[in-house]
Amino acid sequence: MKTCPHCHIQVGGNAAYCPLCQNRLSGPDDAPWWPKITPRVRRFGMLFKIVAFLLLAANVVAGAIDFLLVEEPHRHESLLMLVWVIAILLVLRSLLRRRYNGPRQVFQLLLLVSALLIFTDWFHGYTGYSVDLVIPILCSVTLVCNFIFAFWRSRFTQNALVYMLLNIGIGVLPYLLLLFQVGTGRVDARSMPWVICLIISVITCLGLIIFQGRALRSELEKRLHM
Repeated sequence: MKTCPHCHIQVGGNAAYCPLCQNRLSGPDDAPWWPKITPRVRRFGMLFKIVAFLLLAANVVAGAIDFLLVEEPHRHESLLMLVWVIAILLVLRSLLRRRYNGPRQVFQLLLLVSALLIFTDWFHGYTGYSVDLVIPILCSVTLVCNFIFAFWRSRFTQNALVYMLLNIGIGVLPYLLLLFQVGTGRVDARSMPWVICLIISVITCLGLIIFQGRALRSELEKRLHM
């Protein structure tokens, strides 16, 4: 039976982390309490292979047209298409495996899409639409989704601290950008999406503190052993 070095409790089964403090357990594994369930990555493996084959085949056709049939000079759009295809396949595989939690998956998806948008913008000569408009909109949507998830189901509410920290982390980005622009005197109408994102971050954090104060307090006591 496994033991938590922090809470000093014994946990049966083959769990890897303590259910109270989320620290790693020590000791040998016991027999699992629940029957083994076939992962969705196996059940939907054929679906993933079909989608991967179709997307990569389309990319090969686009690459052949791009490099062999279209005269130079031009941007090789097939390379940009390949980057997006790889990103889509990674996200699809992660969703099929279902080895994730909601907040982390949303945050990772935000980072991936933001990087792809910046790369796409740079690939086409960088006009700034990705950083000035699209990414702050995505950050605002992520903040609102995290706020809604914190009230959706009880198991989400138990991790209210995670949502608040994510909202604070996402809200730091517009604050730093706006602080940099204020220091250089470049604040203009293009900064408005980031201002709105910063406002949404503060409002959602206040909402979590007001409506989920007890859950946040219990999370702090549990994780900090107070």
